[in-house]
Amino acid sequence: MNFVNRIVINNKSNQNTLKSKILFSGVGVHNGRAVTLSVEPADIDTGIIFERTDIIKNNKIKAVIDNVVNSSLCTKIANHKGVSVSTIEHIMAAFNALDLDNVLVKINAPELPALDGSSNEYIKKITKAGIKTQDKKRKFLKITKKVEVKDGNRFISILPSNELSINVSIDYPNTIIGYSEYFYRHSKENFIRNLSMARTYTLSEDVEKMRTAGLAIGGNLNNAIVVDKYEILNPDGLRLDKEFVKHKALDCIGDFYLLGMPLVGKISCFAPGHNLNQKFVREILKYRGNYKIESIDIENNNDKFLNLIKDENSSQNITNVA
Repeated sequence: MNFVNRIVINNKSNQNTLKSKILFSGVGVHNGRAVTLSVEPADIDTGIIFERTDIIKNNKIKAVIDNVVNSSLCTKIANHKGVSVSTIEHIMAAFNALDLDNVLVKINAPELPALDGSSNEYIKKITKAGIKTQDKKRKFLKITKKVEVKDGNRFISILPSNELSINVSIDYPNTIIGYSEYFYRHSKENFIRNLSMARTYTLSEDVEKMRTAGLAIGGNLNNAIVVDKYEILNPDGLRLDKEFVKHKALDCIGDFYLLGMPLVGKISCFAPGHNLNQKFVREILKYRGNYKIESIDIENNNDKFLNLIKDENSSQNITNVA
């Protein structure tokens, strides 16, 4: 049964929220703690708000770049009282892909659940709940001149365009990952079909280092791809062709939504990561001449979007990554 048809298709240029509350539960990939959260509708111009229900006062944090704090291997936000929530990138990617502008995320722990290490479960439950259009135009941040950030040979650059696209590449020499490149044109259809199921990954040699540092405590083969040189340790292999580089694109979609609105521009990047992504967002906002904010109509892909996800959603296991 196709459950995407439960969504009411609306004018994409208007703000959107959920039709009804959604529940999730699991463990944090880094702290290993049990966590439950609800994703709930919110009013016009609310933005994406995280609320720590295990804390009584000063417990709300808006998901914008000004609230991002230093963290390892994930995106973490905190309010002025130091109340924080981390590993928000996968749910933020789902919000960005499905055009959700106003959402309240209530969570009873400092880290989101790992789920399967991708955005897939968020996408499926949001589409089941339905999306409600609100009576106010969306704002888009449209790039007007080249912006670039670098960290050694790693970089992210963006040029003016009438759509969001990302040409992303990674290189892990002497591993099965190797060099991989992928071009992504942002739309609901492309995100669901090509990115939403791409899982986070790590090299097995780094797992013990992370755990010694107090990270990846909740990580396992159910919520991450683990690579041992030329072997993928997950029994079922990969879900997608180029799953590694596609997950990098997924993280970019989540982190770039920290602008507080959709980004429009042509991006090229090599070896992006959360810290570099955040630096890139800050660099865009550093000079007002880098961008303009306006209401624009982005190409609508809703006809194709209606037929993408099914309850019996399955994907072929693929082992090639080149």
